[in-house]
Amino acid sequence: MYSKIAINNIKKSFKDYAIYFMTLTLAVSIFYNFNSISSQTAMNDINKIGVLVKLISYISVFMSIVFGGLIIYANNALLKKRKKEFGIYAILGMSKRKISQILIYETFIVGIISLVMGLIIGIVLSQGISVLTAKLFELNMNEYTFNLSIESVNKTFLYFAIMFILVMIFNTVIVSKQKLIDMINASRKNESIKSRNTIISAIIFIISLYALGKAYYLGLHFAHTPQNIDFPLSIIWGSLGTLLFFFGLSGFTVLILRRSEQIYFKKLNIFVIKQFYNKINTNFLSMTATCLMLFLTIVILSTSLSTKHILEKRLEDLPIYDGSIDLSISDENQEVQDVKEALKRVGFKLSNSYEDAVIDYYRTDIKKLNLLNEYASLALKERFKEFDSRLGSIKISQYNELRRLRGEAIVDLKENEILLITCDEEEQEALQKLIEKQNEIKISGKKYTIKTNINIKHENSYLLAVIPDSFLGSMMKSSSTMYIFNTSGQNKEELEDKVKELQAKFADISYNRDKLLDKYGFILRADTKVGIYNQVKSNIGTTIYIAIYLGFVFLIASAVMLAIQQLTEASDSLNRYKTLKKIGASEQMINKSIFTQILIHFMTPLSLALIHSVIGLKIMNTLSKSAGLLITFEFGPTIIITGVVIFMIYGGYFYTTYLGYKNIVKND
Repeated sequence: MYSKIAINNIKKSFKDYAIYFMTLTLAVSIFYNFNSISSQTAMNDINKIGVLVKLISYISVFMSIVFGGLIIYANNALLKKRKKEFGIYAILGMSKRKISQILIYETFIVGIISLVMGLIIGIVLSQGISVLTAKLFELNMNEYTFNLSIESVNKTFLYFAIMFILVMIFNTVIVSKQKLIDMINASRKNESIKSRNTIISAIIFIISLYALGKAYYLGLHFAHTPQNIDFPLSIIWGSLGTLLFFFGLSGFTVLILRRSEQIYFKKLNIFVIKQFYNKINTNFLSMTATCLMLFLTIVILSTSLSTKHILEKRLEDLPIYDGSIDLSISDENQEVQDVKEALKRVGFKLSNSYEDAVIDYYRTDIKKLNLLNEYASLALKERFKEFDSRLGSIKISQYNELRRLRGEAIVDLKENEILLITCDEEEQEALQKLIEKQNEIKISGKKYTIKTNINIKHENSYLLAVIPDSFLGSMMKSSSTMYIFNTSGQNKEELEDKVKELQAKFADISYNRDKLLDKYGFILRADTKVGIYNQVKSNIGTTIYIAIYLGFVFLIASAVMLAIQQLTEASDSLNRYKTLKKIGASEQMINKSIFTQILIHFMTPLSLALIHSVIGLKIMNTLSKSAGLLITFEFGPTIIITGVVIFMIYGGYFYTTYLGYKNIVKND
């Protein structure tokens, strides 16, 4: 009997609570999709996605907590709606234990339906994800077959089973604490209106603007020095400002609108404003959380898509050489200072199909900060201070040999000349200003004329001096790098195999540094053009997957919280809408007021999140430069894509909420 009651209850409430079912289904679908990546047909080369799979596994634990919170939040809203129903059960003689039993049946049935529907959608979508994966990682799809990840199905069942068990426990506790009189009278009670002094609210709102302005200033001003205490303080100021913004917004809005009688008293505007006032006062904490989640969604999606675009550009600018091997020289490594000697000791040898050019890098006594201090930007100065950057130098003879193998013209350099080269935009700007002001540089007491009639870049990303061979006797060698070229076009696999062997010998350098130094007396790092290409593609795929996963979850969580708040308000405000009908408000006017109210409710946190995001994206640009990354995010096209994604999902929840709210009011 109780199971039949549960089934009938679900049938009866399905239309009114489409948001709940839609959220559960989407949550299951997303969870399965991203956890099934490792078993997709396209993933034949698991080495390329090992890091991605681990990251998604860790993030899934956090996401399950988010989904669990959403499910409990939505479930709590359903319980509030059904208090009178539970009271009737109690009057008819049903014990609270039996009522809890019905809820357990309902939760079980809803859970099974959501899991099955979500998994079906997830399995279908995962086939499309498989094609996307193959494109991102450039994997083989010739042997594509339909794939079902049993491991991911089991994982999805396990995680969501735990969530639904928690919901069952939550429901049992809630029902056990309810009094019969409260359950019976629940539908007659309007939500209590929490009023605040509008003057005080306006003052708090103004304080929030100051806090946000302070946060923006600290974030933008200290992004180039994130280790400075003022930078994390910007996050605290921003969070506090957002909280105070929503705390004082309703009172400030009412205070302003009351001064404009044409707006305030037009049609049902006064009703909409009061509804907005009441809801913001009640839910300012959840509105703050929603705004911050939307902010994270916009920043994560925009930054990741921009990073993808930048990395794809880098694929077009891969090094001309086919491989490179670097010998780092330090106080611990003085025995071997030539990369060829080091390679000889580990048995690395290539056939005659390959030629090489060795570049020895030396440290001068000039600090970059001292050289460019007058012309460097604030961010560049801080970078120089943090890394104590000294100007590096290389021999002109070695540099010309490298240029010869690259098919480039030889550089002529006189004994009293020096060539400064860099790929870093900030260093280029400062260097150009330096050359305009002076054309000489002093190294170890000797003046050199800066050669300016040639625009040359080197694989080394940062400022480097090319100086005459005769000068280098007194300088300390910092590293020795061999650049390898396949000049014959044959035996291309040989270099890949040899480099893999070398990488295996010097694996996990960060963890095994002391052991490797004891064993070999030096440390070698090797890579190939193919290896760099694969790594960049892997980074693109990982960035996109993680961003989509986090972005979608935060976006859905934000929309669900707002939707449930509005649908709960629809039930709480039924008597108010009955009053509107009695005083002559038409159905069209009521529907328009509902639409306006929900639109304001959805757009308010999104609008502030957009403002946060503009500042946040600028800060991301500065942070990338301060970290020494040669990345300038290009947000134009990515903002459009992010906007489309938000419009589809967020807008979809908005429209579904509007229909649900309207139906609740209409069918009462």
